Amino acid sequence: MTVAEQTEHVHDRELELYLKDQLSKESLATIDAHLRSCQACSSKLAEQDKCLWYLAELNNDAARDGERRRHPRLATNDPATLQVLNPFSDDVWDVRIVDVSISGLRAHSPKILLPGSLIKVKMQYSVACGDVRYCIPGDNGFYAGVRLHDYFVPKF
Repeated sequence: MTVAEQTEHVHDRELELYLKDQLSKESLATIDAHLRSCQACSSKLAEQDKCLWYLAELNNDAARDGERRRHPRLATNDPATLQVLNPFSDDVWDVRIVDVSISGLRAHSPKILLPGSLIKVKMQYSVACGDVRYCIPGDNGFYAGVRLHDYFVPKF
């Protein structure tokens, strides 16, 4: 997106690439600036993520067998960064991924996250988007459970 295009709305394809973290730093900064001031595009970003999630759910044939979680959790202690996409904020902060599964993760954050917020989590080799399901105090911060919608491996 060029400087002249900053006043125009962000195109759907650019929002998809934004979610997947497949844009240049300059393009990310331009879209961040636009999303801060444009409620229409912030809402479109949330809808884009929801659409990608619905497509992924169509391919999910997991049976539950009485267990609330669809997939087993694996303990980890990996560093990551987190950004809240809806309600939009361009603030990014460090978190730790406590455990992870195919459909969710639990993160330790120094900041509280509102349940229902759409977030983007950037890990060493991947980017994931999802909804915060809960956020509880603990260990000098907060533990947040996240239901993942999208999981991408950025192009380097």
